Amino acid sequence: MELHKTVAFLLNRVDCNDGIASHCETLMRGLRNSGWKVVLITGKVNFDDSSLKRFESLKELSEEWIIFDTFNRVFPTFASLSKILKAIKQHKIQIFHAHGFSMLFLAMICKRLTGVKCVATSHLLKSIKLGKFDTDKKFRFRHLLLQNYLKIFSPDIFIAISSDIEHWLIEDIGISKLKVKKVFNGIDSQYFHPPHYEERHKSRERFGASEQDFVIALVGRLQWDKGHKLLIDAVNQISERNPRYLFKCLFAGSGDQSQEIEEYALGNVENSHSFLFVGYVNEPRDVYWASDVIVLPSQAEGFPLVILESMACGVVPIRTPAAGAYDQIEDGLNGFVIPFNDLDALSSRLLQLVENPELKVEMVNNALKYSNKKFTLESMTLGTIESYEKATT
Repeated sequence: MELHKTVAFLLNRVDCNDGIASHCETLMRGLRNSGWKVVLITGKVNFDDSSLKRFESLKELSEEWIIFDTFNRVFPTFASLSKILKAIKQHKIQIFHAHGFSMLFLAMICKRLTGVKCVATSHLLKSIKLGKFDTDKKFRFRHLLLQNYLKIFSPDIFIAISSDIEHWLIEDIGISKLKVKKVFNGIDSQYFHPPHYEERHKSRERFGASEQDFVIALVGRLQWDKGHKLLIDAVNQISERNPRYLFKCLFAGSGDQSQEIEEYALGNVENSHSFLFVGYVNEPRDVYWASDVIVLPSQAEGFPLVILESMACGVVPIRTPAAGAYDQIEDGLNGFVIPFNDLDALSSRLLQLVENPELKVEMVNNALKYSNKKFTLESMTLGTIESYEKATT
């Protein structure tokens, strides 16, 4: 490849308080450290006072950020297309990185006009229930549409961020193995690390947790499909049966259903001590440092960064088998994987960790080793660059 290395990220929209924006920020930092430049080409950008820091970081890390408030990724206007083509020429863009398969049509248009190749990453894989092909005609039709779309507008390389997505692309969609490269998401281990005593004490103090509290975190958008209800019900179930245990749940994040979830959790006045909604947190490390366990009982994921970040901060993860689960967790060794919507399973695992401090310490140590070995910023950046090089040679 040429010494001048520039990639353009394509995103339909940017929500500065979600995991995709966090991933792009981390990857952009890794690429810059490796001599790459990044141009952002995106639809509408959403941020508020709490996520302003990420917006400013994305802006600082990009060579240019082209924002279309009315972004038509299927039928781009002549003015929009002209602006993108001008950026390709000005920055000598060598490759597009589409974050989300919805951007592939636009990438194909640009490729036809300029010859610029494309790689694509999907950050979410919705669970496919067994038997749906036999019983749900609408599901079969949607799957067929997606299958044809991904084959017609196929990028030069698909980046699969988990083994589940890799398997789905190859086995379910029918993409050639040669066009799929698995690259796990990585994190900055210089930032995410286990806390010293003072750091843990200050973080607990910030969220009103005592040393006697068993602190559980759920970090993610406040939407029901993230599994907030299951965690709330599990904590209530354990507390009713074992009132001697002191639980505090930290819900970090914002979202459209925040009011509903908060009302559900705090419907009982006695729960005001157990459930704390802290909103979007600029420094998620503080939440991890205050916590004993992180729970992510979501219905769909791609490869959730919060699990990696919390493991690197010395927190035991519990999550459902949505995409990436068994890449991240060796069940029973460095965390737990529980079935979807299984209240008793979640309650049982939480109780197991509360009652066995030695087990928790062992799992923390295993999680640290696993995280530091598999999910580094360096390995993610190297794998991504290898995908770019493969696509352009």
